Amino acid sequence: MTDTLNAIVVGVGRMGQHHVRNYAKIPGYSLIAVVDQSEENAKKIAAQYNCKAFKSVEELLRWSRESNTPTHAASVAVPTIHHRTVAEQLMDAKIDVLIEKPLAPTVADGRAIVDAAKSHGRILQVGHTERFNPVYRALKKYQLKPAFVEVHRISPMTFRSIDVGVTLDMMIHDLDIVNDMVRQPVIDVRAVGVTVIGEHEDIANARLTFANGGVVNLTASRLALRTERKMRLFSPTAYVSVDYQKKAGAVITKTANEKELAHVRREVKAGNITDLMQLNYPELVKYEDLTIEDIEPVKAELENFQHAIRTRTPPEVTGDDGLTAVAIATQITKCIAEHKWEGIKALV
Repeated sequence: MTDTLNAIVVGVGRMGQHHVRNYAKIPGYSLIAVVDQSEENAKKIAAQYNCKAFKSVEELLRWSRESNTPTHAASVAVPTIHHRTVAEQLMDAKIDVLIEKPLAPTVADGRAIVDAAKSHGRILQVGHTERFNPVYRALKKYQLKPAFVEVHRISPMTFRSIDVGVTLDMMIHDLDIVNDMVRQPVIDVRAVGVTVIGEHEDIANARLTFANGGVVNLTASRLALRTERKMRLFSPTAYVSVDYQKKAGAVITKTANEKELAHVRREVKAGNITDLMQLNYPELVKYEDLTIEDIEPVKAELENFQHAIRTRTPPEVTGDDGLTAVAIATQITKCIAEHKWEGIKALV
């Protein structure tokens, strides 16, 4: 393996530009080209980062062959409906691929991408950047097994990903996170959603039950007037509250509070405490802030991609992980379509 990995970005819209910027500054990568159907946009970004610009993957691959300039790594940040076509072209040319979330618009397309990576011996990473959010990385160190998780991910409409619904656009981040924590099959899905702007749901709520009994409640909206990305997690050993946007979180562990709470229980049982309002809860319960190592998630993601390419080992977010998230999201959207929401009717 060469000391420097030649990298390209296919699709240089908002998300693709984050990949371009990080490829250009991460040691071990050399940004050699960008591809975008808007020739003007591609040339503008290429001029900024001193690399080649192409309108299509075919043009890039032809230049690569004729100039004997190999491409080792590619980020795919085109609209979701084009993920399969672009990924298969790149992997057929022996290029390792990082595909922005969601992996694909359907389970069938996602499975085809995963199978293509395996048959071509390519590294396939899926761009679930929340896995690299400093808050989640800090939380993972506790190795908690969730009994209940509640997630809210809401924001104003950006009109960036209206080719898919809010489930595949926003909720999919949290589907990947909870799947990474629970690592159990989903056995029950209940969901409701509402379409307001386009053809797909803009607001959705889903309740998932996993094989181990764990329950997850997720709400996603792209019609809110504010941005909020929060998660609360209950486990047998701890309670956690995190704010992805503020990159902050707190953990209350059972072991840290066992003596104090046992004392309160004894006092209540003995009748010495009759009014729990007498207790100063913040002083009674010990909590610890998550230790956050602040790093840009896309940068950490691309560093992980580089490590996977060099070592030929699975990345943090594999193709199978991305496929599982799409499968759960598909079940949610199916439930939303089948749910006949007609408002409140009189009971009598």
